[in-house]
Amino acid sequence: MKKLYAAFCMLCAMMPHIVMADMWDLEGQITAVNENDHIITLQSMRGTTTIQVLPYTELKGDDCGVWGNDIYGTFKDLTVGKFVEVEAYPNTAGTNQQNPSVSPDAQMVAKEIEWKCGRKAY
Repeated sequence: MKKLYAAFCMLCAMMPHIVMADMWDLEGQITAVNENDHIITLQSMRGTTTIQVLPYTELKGDDCGVWGNDIYGTFKDLTVGKFVEVEAYPNTAGTNQQNPSVSPDAQMVAKEIEWKCGRKAY
């Protein structure tokens, strides 16, 4: 019984990693913004990546409010030069046309984009 319980616990611990295996965490600086297709280009340690922003993508400014609270933004808040953290999925628009709002030009599709508004170095 103990072995069965241990196996069950290990399976439960691994489940979030199995379910969310396709999600990537990217950090970098925005180098280009395509307002027509809602695509940003991100320069990161992994190179240059194009990311599609959809209407349901959560855009959040961390510590940007009056008392340091988070605020929710729009696509216009994504400007060239801004450092962002992105949770994204690989784009499968070329093979799966179920969502016509996804451009086949983007490499990734954003689930959440977050930037910090705290103190800056200069």
